[in-house]
Amino acid sequence: MTATYRPTPQVPALDGMTPLGVSPQKTLEERVLEWTEGLCDSLTENYKQHSIRMYQVGDSDYSRKQLESVENGTWKGTKFVIKNGRKYYKIMQHEYDTYRDINEYRESSVHAFVDKKTGEVYKPASYNSPAKHVRYDLRIIREREECLARADWAGGYLYMRG
Repeated sequence: MTATYRPTPQVPALDGMTPLGVSPQKTLEERVLEWTEGLCDSLTENYKQHSIRMYQVGDSDYSRKQLESVENGTWKGTKFVIKNGRKYYKIMQHEYDTYRDINEYRESSVHAFVDKKTGEVYKPASYNSPAKHVRYDLRIIREREECLARADWAGGYLYMRG
């Protein structure tokens, strides 16, 4: 009795998967962007929680209205967004502007810089350039977790640690 050769049927790759069913590795630059987006989300949430505490202490109609808008999801507070640069992601603080019925978010200040290739986080020295020393390296899990845990909207976590 002779064995007959039957080829293995080819299974098409699932969307975003290799033929073996393993998701392809992300590049470091893709990961740095994800980590930077996570930092922006943490900063925005930190500002929101800070604002809630301030509104709870207040005893005015304004404070009550602001708390109500936070609870129903219509609150227009400060948010942190990424501005894509040549070498760095610039984390920008955006304020909601209601002056003269403009009613839109506007850039207010630079919060931090993140090196696109390495994931190193810097405090800003000016609007266009980072300070000299690296504050966090997002590639290192321990430092990334510490950065996200300590991140505060005012930027205190970006000062040099002893």
